[in-house]
Amino acid sequence: MRSIIVPTLLIIAILGLTSCGVDKEKAIFMAPGSYGDVAVVVSHASMAGNLGGFRSAFNEELTFILARENRFKIDVFTPDKWDLCKGYKNIIFVWRVGDGGPVEKMLDDRLSKAGRSRVQTGSGTILQMEEPFSSYQIGVIVAATDRNSLFSYLKNQAPELRERFERESSLRIMRRYRHDGINSALMQDLWRRHRFFIEIPTVFKLNQDSPDGYPAVELMQTAPSRGLTIGWTQSSDPELLMSQHFLLLELRKEMGFKMHHEDINPQSLVWKTDTIGDLPAVRLEGAWTSRSFEGGGAFWSWFVADPASNRVFCLDGLVYAPGSDKMDYFRRLRTIAQTFSLERPQP
Repeated sequence: MRSIIVPTLLIIAILGLTSCGVDKEKAIFMAPGSYGDVAVVVSHASMAGNLGGFRSAFNEELTFILARENRFKIDVFTPDKWDLCKGYKNIIFVWRVGDGGPVEKMLDDRLSKAGRSRVQTGSGTILQMEEPFSSYQIGVIVAATDRNSLFSYLKNQAPELRERFERESSLRIMRRYRHDGINSALMQDLWRRHRFFIEIPTVFKLNQDSPDGYPAVELMQTAPSRGLTIGWTQSSDPELLMSQHFLLLELRKEMGFKMHHEDINPQSLVWKTDTIGDLPAVRLEGAWTSRSFEGGGAFWSWFVADPASNRVFCLDGLVYAPGSDKMDYFRRLRTIAQTFSLERPQP
């Protein structure tokens, strides 16, 4: 049976509270590995040494406190070992059409007639494979008939491919959370009392709720410790406040002190423009140091305006995992944060 190959991303809608957004799959054979692992399969062994430009453009480096970490971990496989890619959640097939061999045969067998026609181009094209070998797996074919054009096209498309895999990872992470269970009772309670909606996987527990009257809640998962804190402040002009970074920083500092007994490292701060769900957001990345114990970690915060209620929200993701890579934890926290909404989804 051929895999279905589509050129664009599939959009998975967030479901309403009555269904809890739970994926109804009965049994799942899920590709092992991390969402940060990428297998690159080349159609000819000689191509393996020509991926340097692509790797540099695709795999940006991130900083978590003092440690530098690549967004993805990339493994390259030549045709004689191509089937090892089946153990990865993310796969890129770099195919010079006409190379022959096992990679070309496998891909050609899976292509539709329209797909075969699309890859017969010297300039390059991209096709996407949905779950080519197992569930929760994405394959992307980058193909061209001319080898030099193929590598040039691959490098030029690297930023788009990076964002594609991140978007697809977010969809798959949330799909798995829904399959394993969503805490709809807590979600409804937070909506009723605080008027915000966010999907809460059952692996996250409510750790704090308005301690000493402070307007914030903390959701936590342990081993290692990571959490999402959602706090808010009143403002007569939320949209104006969103443009004042120093005031947003004061909000984040206050929330960190009240909720986590921590200080913010002022030298670590990076401001970015982002979105949360369909809402424009300001993102702040930095480092925190605990006042309760000797240690600290990285944080990502998102600020969102709520003009209807004269509030500005801060969604803060924290990770404390000494000696471990952080990107996969933040990828999952961002996925949960992306379900945040100021409107309750309708069934």
